[in-house]
Amino acid sequence: MFDQTLKSLSLPPPGSAVAVALSGGVDSSLVAVLLAERGCRVVGVTMSVYDGSISFPEGSGNGCYGPGEEEDEAACRRLCDRLGAEYRVIDLSSVYAKEVLGYFKSEYRVGRTPNPCLRCNPILKFGLLPAALREAGIEFDYYATGHYARLFAPDGDPDRGVYLGPAADYSKDQSYFLHRVGSAALRNVRFPLGGYTKRRVRELAAERGLETASKPDSQDFIAAEDYGPLFADAPSPQGDIVDADGRRIGTHRGIVRYTVGQRRGIGVSAGPEPAYVLAVDAVANKVVVGPESGLFRSALEASDAVWAPGFGAEPFRALVKIRLASKPAPALVVPLADGRVRVEFDAPQRAIAPGQSVAYYVRGAESPVRSADEAPGPLDGHFVAGGAVIDRGTEKTSTVL
Repeated sequence: MFDQTLKSLSLPPPGSAVAVALSGGVDSSLVAVLLAERGCRVVGVTMSVYDGSISFPEGSGNGCYGPGEEEDEAACRRLCDRLGAEYRVIDLSSVYAKEVLGYFKSEYRVGRTPNPCLRCNPILKFGLLPAALREAGIEFDYYATGHYARLFAPDGDPDRGVYLGPAADYSKDQSYFLHRVGSAALRNVRFPLGGYTKRRVRELAAERGLETASKPDSQDFIAAEDYGPLFADAPSPQGDIVDADGRRIGTHRGIVRYTVGQRRGIGVSAGPEPAYVLAVDAVANKVVVGPESGLFRSALEASDAVWAPGFGAEPFRALVKIRLASKPAPALVVPLADGRVRVEFDAPQRAIAPGQSVAYYVRGAESPVRSADEAPGPLDGHFVAGGAVIDRGTEKTSTVL
């Protein structure tokens, strides 16, 4: 059992050099300003990922990947000029195309539902980006981002291992997106906004006259309403829509347009109840639909597991998330061989989608400081014990401890 008490990591001390990952949004902009006010020497760095190879409709949104990158970089440069900070843009577009876009498309085309942020964060944002900055001759003591998450260590000492935890503002918490970033990579990382609400962040940005104070948040990882532009490079053939008994009831428009749990846009009826996507069979090029009751499973199997220090050898109880928006659910987490894991829930969970990721939260971290009118978050006092990529939903085979 995990028996250490985890305390929040302190912010970079005055006089330290801090590389701040800037996106052109309000969160990272405020991080840079707060650290400069603290007396840190700030270096701004932006990851360039859009290479123009994919076209987006006129007036598309402000996702992470898209033609709005130059505008964001200009805003970052203006901020760094204001702070007297050095600013660098690192071109990682070729790696992004392979490791994030390529992964995303290949997973969708085999009937899975990938999460690109869980690929991008460990490989690029917290891996290649700070490494490339050092290779460019820029030295820094800490690496800070505008993510909403908190970091802990035994007695606050990062040399004893770093653990990820949820933000104080649970509605904006991004620890799920970050759970594949390992302890070693997090050692010199700091999340200065982890204790703030989003509302307070915008207030602080407005008080400082930041041009990003009212800028809308990015809504997705690409600048488009749907993923259609990503799949224009190859056809996605039509196929059968079948019910749970295998009877053909319609034609789908290509399996990349469907994911487990989907209701809208299916275009068929499977009986008196609304139809939901129950499974996507890429081998047979079929989409299986049925009533919502068919979406519930009491367990899941996953692979490509990652673990926080001290976890991965023995079963343990946890609160488990099967996607960003899911409620934390009590479960037994059972590590298996070869990076596999089995999770058995106290109550069945809805729409466990292959390709999505599961993250486990256990109690043992310092809770955020809250005002008298702030309600506690469902994961207060918890930290991330690990995660894995879901292979399938299934049913329980053992007794939950």
